[in-house]
Amino acid sequence: MKKGIFVFFLMAALIVGLGYSKMFEKGGKYLTPQVGLNSYAIPVGVSFGFGITDNVEVGGSMLYLSWGDELYNYAVVTPSAEAFYHFKVNVKNLDPFAGLNIGYYYFTGDLGSFSSGLFLSPFVGARYYFSPKTAAMLKLYFSAGQLSGVGFVGGVTFQI
Repeated sequence: MKKGIFVFFLMAALIVGLGYSKMFEKGGKYLTPQVGLNSYAIPVGVSFGFGITDNVEVGGSMLYLSWGDELYNYAVVTPSAEAFYHFKVNVKNLDPFAGLNIGYYYFTGDLGSFSSGLFLSPFVGARYYFSPKTAAMLKLYFSAGQLSGVGFVGGVTFQI
């Protein structure tokens, strides 16, 4: 399953990456299908961002996580708002960033004392551009509270 998801993202990057534009920029629109790993499950989702300056991106994301065993199944949906600061570095095709994710986690299933609620999650990451319209993205995030822990998501960013 993990190999299939990776191949899908790689093929999509190669197909969409044939067009050309600039890397991260003011006015750019960025769509990122993503998959990740954390201590609970394998999150899958999508994010969208808009460059409001040459260094600042704002947008949102939606992740879905599910896990369980023979007796219980659980799921979490996390709609959120994101703000990124993109650092300018002298490394060709590299776009490092840091930011903050603010959202709501909605639990379904039997989780005992856990409940739905707000979360705040700082993150760091980078995009590596294969072409000016296509980049591989990796984001490491940190969460506190009911969903505390460290995780990451990766994906392919398409400038649309």
